[in-house]
Amino acid sequence: MARPHGGRGPVGGRGHRSLPHTADVRLEAWAPTAAECVAEAVRAMIDGFADLSRAERHGTRTLHVDPAPPDEQLLTVLDEVIYLMDTAARVPCEIDAHEDEAGLWLTLGMTDVAAVPQIGAVPKAVALHGLRFNHGPHGWVCAVTLDV
Repeated sequence: MARPHGGRGPVGGRGHRSLPHTADVRLEAWAPTAAECVAEAVRAMIDGFADLSRAERHGTRTLHVDPAPPDEQLLTVLDEVIYLMDTAARVPCEIDAHEDEAGLWLTLGMTDVAAVPQIGAVPKAVALHGLRFNHGPHGWVCAVTLDV
């Protein structure tokens, strides 16, 4: 069952939703810019397993991704967030993103994984199969499958 969050769906605004998938987690995100779409994809990934409604930020992490095609930047960011959860037990509770000539920049407000209720399966990896990241008349839309 799709659980939308945010703007008017993948035809405008910004937001994300989970999509039905047999064994893993499939998500879709949309936003006016590619950088904001990556941020929405991170929010979708976190919303799939953690309740951040009462999360408090304890530190900030800046993530820089060199210029690359948007799908490669998306993979890099999602892999890094999964790595931070696995190795540092930290999860983003606030996400800001922008892009410039130096690449993609994300500012992640972080909290401890143990401080947020777990509501779903924690992602372990990003699947390459079915990855898409496109620009259309209403902005950017990406879809990705997460191994849980």
